[in-house]
Amino acid sequence: MTSHSILALPPELVENILISTAAGGFPQAIASFAQTCKVHYALIYHTTDNHLWREIFLTTFDDPRASGGGPGWGQCMSSHSQARLEETFDWSGEFKRRVWAAGYIRWQSDPVAKDAVDPVTDLEQTLRNTCAFDTILSVMRSAMPCPPTLVFSFLDCPDAGPNLKINTSSSYPTFPPLPQAIGTPNPMDTHGRVFGQSLRASNTAWLESVLEKGLPLEITAMFSGDRWAGGLVGQFLSDPELREVQAAAHIIACTGFIPAPQPDPSPTSPTDREHSPPVMIGISPARPSGSRASSWSSGSTVQGPPAGSYMTLENQLKRARRLARMRVYNMRYLARNRHWGPFLPFSDGRRAADAVADDDELLQPILALFRVTPNSDLAHTHDDGDEEVVERGWLGGEEEEEDEEEEGSVLAESASRDDAPEEVLSSAQLYADWAYLAAVRVVVEANLRESFQVNDLRGLFSLDGLRRGSAPYDWTAYRPPSPVETKDEKGKGRIADDDTAEVEGWDWAGVTGVWKRCICWLDYRDLILHNLSGEFEDPHLQEAVRIISMRLRIKSYSKSEIPEYAHLPTIHFVGETTGATIHGQPRSLHGTVSVIADGSVRWVLYSSVEGGEMDEWLSEGVQVGGVASAMGVLGLWTGAQHERMDPLGPCWSWKVG
Repeated sequence: MTSHSILALPPELVENILISTAAGGFPQAIASFAQTCKVHYALIYHTTDNHLWREIFLTTFDDPRASGGGPGWGQCMSSHSQARLEETFDWSGEFKRRVWAAGYIRWQSDPVAKDAVDPVTDLEQTLRNTCAFDTILSVMRSAMPCPPTLVFSFLDCPDAGPNLKINTSSSYPTFPPLPQAIGTPNPMDTHGRVFGQSLRASNTAWLESVLEKGLPLEITAMFSGDRWAGGLVGQFLSDPELREVQAAAHIIACTGFIPAPQPDPSPTSPTDREHSPPVMIGISPARPSGSRASSWSSGSTVQGPPAGSYMTLENQLKRARRLARMRVYNMRYLARNRHWGPFLPFSDGRRAADAVADDDELLQPILALFRVTPNSDLAHTHDDGDEEVVERGWLGGEEEEEDEEEEGSVLAESASRDDAPEEVLSSAQLYADWAYLAAVRVVVEANLRESFQVNDLRGLFSLDGLRRGSAPYDWTAYRPPSPVETKDEKGKGRIADDDTAEVEGWDWAGVTGVWKRCICWLDYRDLILHNLSGEFEDPHLQEAVRIISMRLRIKSYSKSEIPEYAHLPTIHFVGETTGATIHGQPRSLHGTVSVIADGSVRWVLYSSVEGGEMDEWLSEGVQVGGVASAMGVLGLWTGAQHERMDPLGPCWSWKVG
């Protein structure tokens, strides 16, 4: 009788088995199979080309060669650069990193599994977290772009809360339509597939599975604790800790804050305790020791998360919102070397010193206008139905007239506090401050959830909204010139040396169209008093919230400040608010869209006084996800003139048509 051996199988058949194993969700079996003999090890790890690992990779993830960089990117990429990507992309290494990151995140976010891991140093834990977070972000960035030619019926959202004023047009929805269509069951298409599922990106499905229980427990505790670790603006963090926090915050800005799961009260079986953490590329996850471990398990008499109500989902969300408010409404955050926006003031690869204004220096001139001392106990009162807008510096009625002279003297005194000019960084030196942007996401999302039904918000919160081109956009309407050239030098393929010179360009960011913009702000007295105390403990504290329609269009293009992104010129746009605004008068809008040092897309938006042309407000934001993403732009708003008394608050803009 002839004996049969797997070694007798053709290599092509063995490769197909391995590919099917990965497609079935058992990628670790490939490594186990490689250990059976030298022949199998050589077949898997000593191949002469990338065909096997490329096919294994594509069973689970989108093709990175098709991810592109947004509208028009393909026309800017030559066939040589595409071939270079094929040669340089590490199919094997990237697949292993992603499999390891998935196992690591799942293990570290499991309250029970973490107890079975050997402790490591804080630094090693920080580096492992950062590696996993960077891998997650790379999966987000390389997701397949959305198809550009889909048309949907626009339906209004009838379930807005009574306290939320929405200035909408009946022709457009309140929230992005495409991701909602992807995530909602629809009739079968002509190929027998469910329409929504046919548009899903493999990367998105993988991300939803990996992040189902959120981030590692100590990271979740950091963003839902009683204080910000490392200071309100991260000024006390070491460089490795800063990178870890920024990477984690970047994920939270994309997904929202996901509370830590509640532990299973049933006793854990010995078999579960014997399970080993994932091991990949020489890294194994472990439970943090020392201070990082205590951030999760302090106050508990047993291993695992603390008992009681502290870690309920509701309380985690409340604490996360409070911490986010502390950061979002921090008036000391505004600075010239941040461009008055959500940016880290980097210079020459090093973090610039964060200049935090002294409390007395910043707040005393403002408190004097209210006749409030730092130690005064001014009770906070709210009328839930009161949505009056408190303008900056406005006291109202006769009190304003009586204090007019006093205000002038106080402002004159405060304006002279520092005559030394500050260094102003260019856009090419700016890096997005994802810790601040994550706080913006938490605050605005909490306000929206209080005003809308969950189903109405799916279009905005869907992870498919991170994909490039997921906002309403017709990519075929805009073709980039080849090469990008100035109008004066048209046909010569050159770009002028003057950065302000007008050049040929195209709407690579999907600017043109109808947008919704959600802005939140505090009563000005609340803003000052909570900045003074720094606690934001008032359970009755509530922001005013408005969603306003905008219509934007391209005005011109100028040269990008970053040579690596010369194919993505700075976009200059104009527009106006549409429909009835808060006071019934439209505002003129203008701004720019450009790329900053870390590759993030920066949005600058100025809005005029009502019915006039003078700039009154400024919004600085960063695109979340890929360019032309449905999730839109997170940022902050403040006064356009950057005066000492300017308020600030979070804003979130997204495109609907």
